[in-house]
Amino acid sequence: MELLSPAGNFQSFIGALSAGCDAVYLGGARFGARAYADNFTEEEIVKAIKIAHINNVKVYLTVNTLIKEREYNEVIDYIRPLYEAGLDGCIVQDLGLIVRFKDLFPEMECHVSTQGFATGTESVKFYKSIGASRVVLARELSLSEIKAVKSEVDIEIETFIHGAMCYSYSGECLFSSCLGGRSGNRGRCAGPCRLPYKMLDDNSHEDKYLLSMKDQCTVGILPELIDAGIDSLKIEGRMKKPEYTAYVTSVYRKYIDLYSEHPEKFKIDDRDFDNLRHMYLRSEIGSGYYHTQNGRYMITLDSPAYNGNDDFLMKEVSDRFLSSVPKKAVSMFASLIRGEACSLTVTCEEQSVTAYGDVVSAPISRPLAEDDVIKQLSKLGDTSFIAEDIYVEMPEPAFLPVKALNDLRRNAITELTDAMSVKNPPLTSSVTIKAREHNDSFVQKPIVMVHTKEQYDVACSFDNIYVCVPSELLLKHDLKGDNIIAMLPDVIRIKDYGYVKNFLKQVCNNNCCAVYVRNLEGLNIVLEANVDINIVVGSEIYTANNASASFIASLSDAHVAPLELSQHELKECYDGNTYIYAYGKLPLMHTSNCVLKTSHGCMKHKGNAFVYIKDRTDTVFPVYRNCDICSNIIYNSVPTYLNDEIGSSKFSKERIVLSFTDESASMTKNILSLFLLKVGTAPDKFTKAYWKRGVE
Repeated sequence: MELLSPAGNFQSFIGALSAGCDAVYLGGARFGARAYADNFTEEEIVKAIKIAHINNVKVYLTVNTLIKEREYNEVIDYIRPLYEAGLDGCIVQDLGLIVRFKDLFPEMECHVSTQGFATGTESVKFYKSIGASRVVLARELSLSEIKAVKSEVDIEIETFIHGAMCYSYSGECLFSSCLGGRSGNRGRCAGPCRLPYKMLDDNSHEDKYLLSMKDQCTVGILPELIDAGIDSLKIEGRMKKPEYTAYVTSVYRKYIDLYSEHPEKFKIDDRDFDNLRHMYLRSEIGSGYYHTQNGRYMITLDSPAYNGNDDFLMKEVSDRFLSSVPKKAVSMFASLIRGEACSLTVTCEEQSVTAYGDVVSAPISRPLAEDDVIKQLSKLGDTSFIAEDIYVEMPEPAFLPVKALNDLRRNAITELTDAMSVKNPPLTSSVTIKAREHNDSFVQKPIVMVHTKEQYDVACSFDNIYVCVPSELLLKHDLKGDNIIAMLPDVIRIKDYGYVKNFLKQVCNNNCCAVYVRNLEGLNIVLEANVDINIVVGSEIYTANNASASFIASLSDAHVAPLELSQHELKECYDGNTYIYAYGKLPLMHTSNCVLKTSHGCMKHKGNAFVYIKDRTDTVFPVYRNCDICSNIIYNSVPTYLNDEIGSSKFSKERIVLSFTDESASMTKNILSLFLLKVGTAPDKFTKAYWKRGVE
């Protein structure tokens, strides 16, 4: 089992090594999900790889953002020199990179980031089939779900054990980018979940931090995590100080080793737990989702502020872990024989190298003293080594310039560093997924998404459209027809597999024309069911470049473009199977927690499916409660409206998505008339969202 530590800069990397990590994850200047961390230069990453490998520690590079088409070749050029330097693995979000990873970097591990939204065995099987060697599971998974994934799929599994928690499923949050252009999918999240909100019907007039998750601390349940067979336990925190990385790593190292060696003695020292609370954790902490699905006790309702830090502890940690590179003891044997090239053999553990230098001469005046040779050879500075034993063979008086001795030492240490930093053979994985056979039954025409029966009835009064109906609405009213696209849930967990598979059967029995999938769980279930039905892939499965778009097109009959692309970026990877989101309140968050349960307690299937939260500016956001699967979707306050833009662009009005959430029947009819019949009134308030600006 691996203890995986964050390194936001080189000093954090040194702290992680000194504190006993098994692997570190770090980011370079680009393509990482922590764009505002200090991050590493290419030279620092290469140096870190060598130092880490000498200490039997692996290095993983975060490339866990969506890659735009114009960046695709750049990211490959960015990774390649690090791959050649011995990088152990990349943590990747983008499907377009994952599907080509084994062709591009055959000797390196591909780890699917938690932004890959893996919530069960089906998505993990899918990722394995396209070449992933490890999957970082969604943080929302319970311990029992993790055990099920581990037992059913032969692949490495990684989970988070400590640090900050997102309210939304990672990779499925557009809140920051929609409101301010800073995209979490591009490493620039502004953290709107850490702001206060209140329920619209709450008469207390008191703002609460309804979306702010408690920080995670699982040191107390480490035995359960170890026994579950998790392959890598990951500490969050590349944005935090080196002292945080070092101390948190040291505590988890201590208790992992304690449980592994003396399980009967496992008990957390109160001082260790208290110190963890004072290392950049929020005022309230919890163990995350390992034993709970959601609830008020998981939220920092009163304040998401960090606890103060203990200055004495910070200095103690700095002195102990951050003062120097971890050192390995070496023995040296120098041969200084007159008339022969000098040589230096350096041995560390089971590795030995010999370097040769200038020819040793007879002394003209003062001969070399053995103590002087030892003094020069022991100057190993900021290398990863310290000289433990130095032997000098010099049978007769001899001379060698100090510069020649220093060069000999440097060359020998460089050779030893290179020899010891060779990485272990990578995990083997293969690509097995095959393209799906298509039929011609899916005709291109607008897709109208509805949430209510009233909206459905209005949509059915229009001709030549598809009506996309969520599973809960279709099942409740037993809707049928060859114009219906049946929409699978936005989140699918293992507990939902029976629900989804039964729904899929009913979809086929009801003569629906297609199934709409919003995650890789649903896509893999449909693909493996081998049912004779068209597949439409939603915008939540990101196709931000041609590689990802082509791959998804090979598995589906149509797909919806990602919402964060500008019109120019859409053109770069737009094809005949691509739909554009032209109207609707954008889904900002897909969540396991429920805002109504947090504020009022669970009201499963009671009242309106929509509730509303209000921010400090009195902006109101609809929240859709899907009680069938116990999840929420938080929507934008105003709809995206691109009627004029689509009409004046190259994009066809036959390939648009019109999405209705909490609109009334009359509002639904008006919008459909505008887009389909060119009559009606534009919404009073709307946004063009990403059409012009995209995201950074």
